Amino acid sequence: MKKLGFDLIFLGAPASGKDTQARLLANHYELKRVESGEYFRRHIRDKSAFGKTLRRTVGQAKPAPVAVMKIFLTKEIQIAPKKKNLVFVGNPKLKPEAQFLVKLLKKHSRDFLAFYVKLPVKEIIKRSFYRMRHDDLRKALIERRINWHKKQVGQTVKYFQALGKLKFINGNQHIFKVTRDIQKTINDYARSQANRTT
Repeated sequence: MKKLGFDLIFLGAPASGKDTQARLLANHYELKRVESGEYFRRHIRDKSAFGKTLRRTVGQAKPAPVAVMKIFLTKEIQIAPKKKNLVFVGNPKLKPEAQFLVKLLKKHSRDFLAFYVKLPVKEIIKRSFYRMRHDDLRKALIERRINWHKKQVGQTVKYFQALGKLKFINGNQHIFKVTRDIQKTINDYARSQANRTT
């Protein structure tokens, strides 16, 4: 298995398959997955004030507070093995989180490449219904989520683009074709970085 010399960030439209791609790439490149989901679920089960805040946030279908995400990201970077690359799955969603993560990675001398998996709105809605999640069964909620994503995550995408660190991937094709496109992009980036050091 080929190891990378940089971390990966996977963003994408709802139901775009970014989680699946992150899992496949994590296995292929021996990456450590960084996901906020389990971290939040663990704290939501707590009866602490922090747990109650998270529970209320999730119940209203809102993203976790930026301050909470900063704590999570800091902890994950601090405990990450220096010789093992990371794959951030679905985060950072908000621009302030992205700015914080970039500074954190730079502080720890970790390079990164971000991906955004694109999907047409009609396909997002179709996949959301197919997945049969109870909150996805309401079209209005799906559309609200899409609009929020476009507005908020769109700013994060532009931020990574401005840094020259973001690549778009067509998610509206077979899973393994998506993986192939991502791997080609990774290889191209790795070669460009290698040329800089020679």
